[in-house]
Amino acid sequence: MLITKELPLTATLVDRLIETLNRAEIVYSHWKSNIDLAQATAGELDLDLLVDRRCLPQALVILSSLGFKAAVARRGPNPPSIHHYYGFDPESQHLIHVHLFSRVLTGESYVKSHLLPFEAMLLENVYYVNHMRVAAKPAELVLFTLRMFIKYGSLFDLPVMRRKAKSLRTEVLWLQDKHELSEALALLRKYCPVIDEPLFVKCVETLESNQPLFSRILLAWKVRRRLKVYAKQSSFKRLLAYGQVFSAEVRRRLGTKQKNKVLQAGGAMIAFVGADATGKSTLVTETGRWLGGVFALTVIHTGKPPSSWLTLPVNTGLALFRRLTVLQRSKRLPDQPTFDDSSPTQHKFKGPASLLYALRAVVLAWDRQRLILKARRRVAEGEIIICDRYPSRLIGAMDSPRLEEAPLKTGSAARLYNRLARLEKQLYRQIPPPDIVLKLRVSLATAKKRNRARNGQDGEAYLEARHQQSQTWHLPGTRYVYDIDTEQPLPETRLGVKKAIWESL
Repeated sequence: MLITKELPLTATLVDRLIETLNRAEIVYSHWKSNIDLAQATAGELDLDLLVDRRCLPQALVILSSLGFKAAVARRGPNPPSIHHYYGFDPESQHLIHVHLFSRVLTGESYVKSHLLPFEAMLLENVYYVNHMRVAAKPAELVLFTLRMFIKYGSLFDLPVMRRKAKSLRTEVLWLQDKHELSEALALLRKYCPVIDEPLFVKCVETLESNQPLFSRILLAWKVRRRLKVYAKQSSFKRLLAYGQVFSAEVRRRLGTKQKNKVLQAGGAMIAFVGADATGKSTLVTETGRWLGGVFALTVIHTGKPPSSWLTLPVNTGLALFRRLTVLQRSKRLPDQPTFDDSSPTQHKFKGPASLLYALRAVVLAWDRQRLILKARRRVAEGEIIICDRYPSRLIGAMDSPRLEEAPLKTGSAARLYNRLARLEKQLYRQIPPPDIVLKLRVSLATAKKRNRARNGQDGEAYLEARHQQSQTWHLPGTRYVYDIDTEQPLPETRLGVKKAIWESL
């Protein structure tokens, strides 16, 4: 049993994971691509861990206790015995991907084509690198060589394999460093006797040399014939699997080119709310880049929703009218009616002229509701939706209902205004709450300072109104709400946001 000292909380997530696995006496090994182990432990590449299936339940509990979350492919195969877990490392701010295996299901790049009998070989023949159990080089050489020639026998892998010839030579030489080939041959005889020694030696020599691609393909066919007993699928089922993979890829490319992973716990709608100059746009962009680099994710702006085919004529007409009538933004006061989408004011009936304002408010509510309900359906499919701003139900709050009924007013114009106010209220009531809300706050003095730094984009009277209105944001039913102080430097704010989101996903 390996004895290690307790790691501090400032240790990286990978360090804490390995320490915990060792203390629990989990039988595991980092079983492939160990030449790149430093990059894997830094979170730049996958951490490929093979775990004895008897230890798998306990290993999964350990991953969960350290904040790792299970993920699956949204489209394409999710083969048994292969698990994807992601954890957030506060030290590096990387998402650590633990690619967890309980069987050696490997082979071609796009489909896991072979179930090889190497679990015992890789778990029993290990050495330690910084406390991590790593497959011994002779054992990895056996697996690496057979994996590469399975790929050389795949038409779809050939373009990549042709480009990788130099790196393959580097890796096969690294695997033989300070080890005799005879050690690998002894393991081959014990664990995979269907591959005879001369064939294996020829494969190793071919990887080391600069032989033409055609020679490697011929050798690959021999290897694959011997390994046919370990093939996962028949030829027909393999073609069906490729059809599933490429169908998923075509749909992805024709769509938004999102990543294919989704969290097993399901999707989530994450909203950033707060006054202007609190850092919403910056944090929305940062969060989208962080999570969107791994998971299926879309960013939407609920403050400025796109028009639908139904509302486009109305929005176009009102936009032309607004250009002719709207006052300069810097001179706007909270009690002045406007057709600007971002006006945070509560509006009362002031005569027939208020009907245009009411119509614009209802159209805006319709577009917001439509955008959010479409996004909700994507959440149901596992996607993460990031919202720049989010409506509440409080009349006059930012991005929320604007119209206040006037029950004491009489006349057809007042009645029509009240109907529009009720319709607007109904539309906002049909908007479901987000799953996670980050309420960004900053002092008014800091907001004004930031506004001046961006050339006074907003007038100070307008900024004060927005600041006041943003304090009242509330939407019943929201499960996780976090107050984020953005007075602190951006790196600290960014870390706090990531911790809050990852904790709640």
